[in-house]
Amino acid sequence: MAFLKKNLIWFLFVISLFLLLISSNEALPKIFHDNFIGSLFSQFSVGNTIIFNLSIGYIVSLIFYVLVVVIPEKRKNKELKEKLGQPISFVLEAFCYDKSILNGIFHWSKHVINCRPISEHLGDLNQFKNDANYKKLQDARSIIILQAADEILPTFEQLVPVAFQVSHHHAMVWLSLTNSIRQLARLYNTEHESRDWGVLDLNLKEFVEYTELFYSKKS
Repeated sequence: MAFLKKNLIWFLFVISLFLLLISSNEALPKIFHDNFIGSLFSQFSVGNTIIFNLSIGYIVSLIFYVLVVVIPEKRKNKELKEKLGQPISFVLEAFCYDKSILNGIFHWSKHVINCRPISEHLGDLNQFKNDANYKKLQDARSIIILQAADEILPTFEQLVPVAFQVSHHHAMVWLSLTNSIRQLARLYNTEHESRDWGVLDLNLKEFVEYTELFYSKKS
C-alpha cells in the first residue's frame, strides 16, 4: 500500500508538470512554439487558467511536503536506528572479535553509550554469523555473550516503543531481536551443567540475521 501511495504521488507530479506546461503560455521558450514540441504542448481551448492553478498548487504542495515531512522523517528515522544500534553493538562486541578473552571478560560492565556505532559492525555481520556457535566461541567467550545478553535485556525491552517510531516492520524485527536476547539471558541464568548450548547457537545466529534485516529495510 505504501509503495502504491508513493508511486501515485510522483505519477500525479508528472501529470501536474505536464498540465502546467500545456496550460501556460510562458512554460516553453518561443523557439518551440511553431514546431512539434509546441504542438505537443499547445493549450486547451478552455480552462487553461484553472488547470494551471491546480497544477502549480499540487507541485508547490508536494515540494512543501518533501521539505517539511519526508526529509525530516528520514533524518529522524536514521538517528533512531543509529541509537537503537548501540545495544546491538553491545551484544556484537561481546563476541570478542579479536578472540582475546581478556578483552571481553568484563564486557558486562561496559556502558552501552561507549560501544562503537552500529555502522562499524554491519560490514562484519557475515563473520559474526560464522562465529555464532559454541564450538567456535568455546566456553569462556560463550559465557561472556550470555552475560552481556542478561545485562542488556531490559534495555532491549524498553526500546520497543522507539522501534515503533521507525516503522511497524522495524518494530517487529526489534521484538525478534529482543526475544533472541531473552533466550540467551535465560541460558545465562541456567546452571552451567544444564545449559543447552544449542540455544546459544540458534539465538545468536538469529540475532545477527535480525540485525542484518533491521538495517537492510528502508525506512
